[in-house]
Amino acid sequence: MSKKQQTSLESFFGLGKGEKRSSIDDNNDPGSNPKKKKGSFNRRYEDSYLKFGFTQTGDSHAPNPLCVVCGDKLSNESMKPSKLIRHLETKHPTLKNKPLEFFERKKQEQDSQKLMLKTTTSVNVALLRALYRVACQIAKSKKPFTIGEELILPSAQDMCDEVLGEAAAKKIGSVPLSASTVQRRINDIAEDIEAQLLQRLKGSPWFAIQVDESTDVENRAILLVFVRYIFEEDVEEDLLCVLSLPTNTTGAELFRALDGYVSGKLDWSFCIGVCTDGAAAMTGRLSGFTARLSEVAPDCEHTHCVIHREMLASRKLSPELNAVLNDVVKMVNFIKAHALNTRLFEQLCEEMNAEHKRLLLHAEVRWLSRGKSLARVFELREPLQAFLAGKQSDLAAHFSDEHWVSKLAYLCDIFALLNELNLTLQGRMTTVFKVADKVAAFKAKLDQWGRRVDKGVFDIFHLLVGLLGETEPAPALSQLVRNHLVGLSKEFDRYFPASRDPRDKNEWIRNPFARIPDHLSVQEEAQLIELANDSGLKTKFDQTNSLPAFWVNAKREYPEIAVKALKTLLPFPTTYLCEAGFSAMTVTKTKLRNRLDISNTLRVSLSNITPRWDILAAGKQAQGSH
Repeated sequence: MSKKQQTSLESFFGLGKGEKRSSIDDNNDPGSNPKKKKGSFNRRYEDSYLKFGFTQTGDSHAPNPLCVVCGDKLSNESMKPSKLIRHLETKHPTLKNKPLEFFERKKQEQDSQKLMLKTTTSVNVALLRALYRVACQIAKSKKPFTIGEELILPSAQDMCDEVLGEAAAKKIGSVPLSASTVQRRINDIAEDIEAQLLQRLKGSPWFAIQVDESTDVENRAILLVFVRYIFEEDVEEDLLCVLSLPTNTTGAELFRALDGYVSGKLDWSFCIGVCTDGAAAMTGRLSGFTARLSEVAPDCEHTHCVIHREMLASRKLSPELNAVLNDVVKMVNFIKAHALNTRLFEQLCEEMNAEHKRLLLHAEVRWLSRGKSLARVFELREPLQAFLAGKQSDLAAHFSDEHWVSKLAYLCDIFALLNELNLTLQGRMTTVFKVADKVAAFKAKLDQWGRRVDKGVFDIFHLLVGLLGETEPAPALSQLVRNHLVGLSKEFDRYFPASRDPRDKNEWIRNPFARIPDHLSVQEEAQLIELANDSGLKTKFDQTNSLPAFWVNAKREYPEIAVKALKTLLPFPTTYLCEAGFSAMTVTKTKLRNRLDISNTLRVSLSNITPRWDILAAGKQAQGSH
């Protein structure tokens, strides 16, 4: 070692000439053991080391020297001028005579690069989270994935440019929104939602499902399954799975597809209810879906969808009324089946200042279409008569027949009332008590309307009354209406028998603070008595809007009676969610998107579970658009 280097070391350690190196370690490490080996203490960084091309990094108590030229990080033991100089002379010999200002500038460049890297990383993470949120919105809006790059991104850039400035618009433009990227992010979101749902279902003591099957735009059979379960003091509903059936849609195939999904994820023994339509593949006694499900879920009870039963009860018409309905269908098809007729009829409606310009098609599978189609024909009867007469159609003569028009008015009125009932049966979180109340009320109304018709009062049928005016309805029309109301009442009694009214023995579930039933067990009756006299629960019952949530809260103190109540409330009374899901599928998977795998998109579109954005962003490398 040269004298100059030795002098520099002695100056750094604060030594005078002739002091021993062994005392250096002790003086720089207060409280250390005098017998401690040389070099075992943590060396400190001095600002003067920058002239050797080194700054510090890492822990402030044990920093590491960092070369500002090449970025090499040395050990703490190398925090010596001799070793720093050796690195400079060995790795960067051309820089050993550079002034301090040169290394200060290198240090500033290095700090700027660190800040830029940190800022870039932070911005890219924000862009990734933004991508996930936009992809989720695209799926929920049921729009093509190309809308992100073609519409959303340019629009967002324009808004940012006008409101926040060009820099913000440029930053927004870095969000990668290509169709393939959006699809991958939707798949990630769907997987996260599915994982959350399965975790919730495993924590629920029971679950109930509703199942329905339909076809997509390419006639591929699709099975939708929704699930209802207990989660965090309440009952939730969500999409369990979307399954494709490759060939047949028999009960065996339906169950095989669903069992293949559930096996390994859930336990069938916790399924206490399944709601389906009345198709043979679903309800077959020997080989139907529900029969096979009962083999693996013995406690599962089957429910025939209330809305489907309401539609079946309203389908039966007398020959006279059915003839009117068929005539209406022929009129609509005569115009709607030909593009020229459609345009000519629309122009005629404009010339006659009609309220509407188009007719509505009637489809058996659409719950409300019959009533709406009939009402539209009745409202446009004058333009229809003129148009059909101009086309020399025999159907035009029906509008000159007052008896035929009166029957049409009655059909419009009665199906409008049936549509009102249908709408009240739809919706999420519907309980068996709500639908039972609506059906029972309609059955009572049918009896009331029949009695009023017997007296010659038709005021419930507004279109018919407006058509007749002050004129008394013909006896034949009165008898026709009366017979239809009687037949309708019988059909409702057939599909909704009083013996199966869920309110008879379960009214205590809806109001546990009223009369105590006598069909409960001793333990259940005792708990219900205690619950009925619990003023705290009475306050919660008055304040809550959710009957299942009340019983979930009561389960901790009164488990037996609450379990009985929840097993009654949990099963679905309708397949409304499946029907709404098929409507969403029709909008999402069109002829232009017939190759789309609908399962993940529908899950994101229909689920109420919020994706875990932080987990999704952490699982991907944050990169901006190129």
